[in-house]
Amino acid sequence: MLNMKNLSDKQKMMKYYRASDMLNLLYFFPQLSPVRDLVIIESKEDYLNNKDFLDNFCQNRVDTLKGRTPISDIENSGKRDCFYNTLIKLKEKDPLGVLILFNTMNKPSERYERWAGISVGVDLGQDVIIDAVSKGFDGREVSKSICVHERYFIPWHDIRKVGVETLKHYQTYQISNADYQITRIERIQFLKSIGLNPNMFSYYIPKNYQKIPDFIWLSVIKNLIKQLEKNEDILASYGFTNFAISGHTEDNQFAPWQMFDKSRYTLVKKR
Repeated sequence: MLNMKNLSDKQKMMKYYRASDMLNLLYFFPQLSPVRDLVIIESKEDYLNNKDFLDNFCQNRVDTLKGRTPISDIENSGKRDCFYNTLIKLKEKDPLGVLILFNTMNKPSERYERWAGISVGVDLGQDVIIDAVSKGFDGREVSKSICVHERYFIPWHDIRKVGVETLKHYQTYQISNADYQITRIERIQFLKSIGLNPNMFSYYIPKNYQKIPDFIWLSVIKNLIKQLEKNEDILASYGFTNFAISGHTEDNQFAPWQMFDKSRYTLVKKR
């Protein structure tokens, strides 16, 4: 087992796609990431030998070493009781795959309870592009380029001008209600495929499109957009000139898990 609290382990964790994405966000935008207590489980034996400790974790992701094909088609409900079965499926697909377990500062919501999924693409010193999906959706849709409901383009020199009241001036796309219906059906089918009961979640996905509320955009602007200019020099010094931060909301806040650099962002967009 690798633990982010150990420096030598942390260096090893940076060799994995999603683990490094999560650690990068914690480093550059610690106030934005809700992630805490990140560990990597490398084998079934690793999991069983540490099960008492691992029972304290609430969230999971699958991962593999950089240079291998990223794993994108193993999904689960996110519940603690699915961790071991997910690890079994993962090892059948990629013997070098690993399971990431972690906690968050807030109590994790159900996948259908979120206000939005949001991806913020940054071309440092040039522009910011925001892709978002609305209520009942999450970061899966935008990080995997499945669909987008709202898009915004902000030139770098306008970052200081952006506020909740001015964001609409930068909107370049909003989904039609007819197209939204297609994405809603696809979302419902996905949630059913991971074992969730439509009687529980269908209520949370509006039948007609509802724009992402201002309090979510306030969180994005305050905790990310306004921080970009402040962090510009340190980001550039580490080579983060083109990257994306994506994830979903928790409660009334944007709470992303990951930060992709340019090469990783390209891989994510292609799969």
